Amino acid sequence: MAVFGINYDEGNEQDLGYESVDISYGKNEKRVFNSGNFVKDWFDLIKFIITELSKTESHFVGSSSVDGFFMDGADYDEAYLVVDEKGVPELCYGDFERMGTKLFVPVGTKPTWKELK
Repeated sequence: MAVFGINYDEGNEQDLGYESVDISYGKNEKRVFNSGNFVKDWFDLIKFIITELSKTESHFVGSSSVDGFFMDGADYDEAYLVVDEKGVPELCYGDFERMGTKLFVPVGTKPTWKELK
């Protein structure tokens, strides 16, 4: 089982003091994504899970820090990467949780998949 989390300063009310996204997996292995840009780091985490860890890990779970980050006021909206029956990817907004891969975008923006990628 692999566990991912978000590292931030819970006491910093202005910008939450975002630091990084990390994932622990395997036998005490850890990967940290710390570009300083949450949207990019989350994207890189998801890409790592899909391209690398899905071959060796069967379960992925978010730590309480993931929920905490958003409950503490992180300014990001959910976006879902959905691939249609022809294999064309599209970034969708709304309730697509069961049909797509959850990503995040800055609040109030709606980039296309090509723009986000």
